Amino acid sequence: MSKPQVHALVIEDDDDIRRLLEVVLGQAGYEVTSSATGADGVRLARATPPDLITLDVGLPDTNGYAVAETLRTFYGGHLVMLSARAEAYDAEYGMQVGADAYLTKPFRPRAFREALASVVAEPARGVTAT
Repeated sequence: MSKPQVHALVIEDDDDIRRLLEVVLGQAGYEVTSSATGADGVRLARATPPDLITLDVGLPDTNGYAVAETLRTFYGGHLVMLSARAEAYDAEYGMQVGADAYLTKPFRPRAFREALASVVAEPARGVTAT
């Protein structure tokens, strides 16, 4: 019996990082869809809710914190925020707006996979009240 396919959505504007995430998630067994903007990422998440979303904080059309807040009005799966912003308050705010984890860039693919394994082993935060 084959393992059911799990789906990940990558919302990342940097082409190189987006491709790296697609490869790493693909190697981890995810079917990957990606977006370079927050608005398109929200649209994709609504159309086909993924099991996991990775979300960049710095997007060209909006910031990832606002995207996370929007996602959490309808998305109950795992949400991992990625950012070059490494201050404690950035991570705290990411968690407040609905992230299950806040990882900083740059990251090593192996460390990223290990962090994701830890995140998906726990129950997702779920949808927040609106």
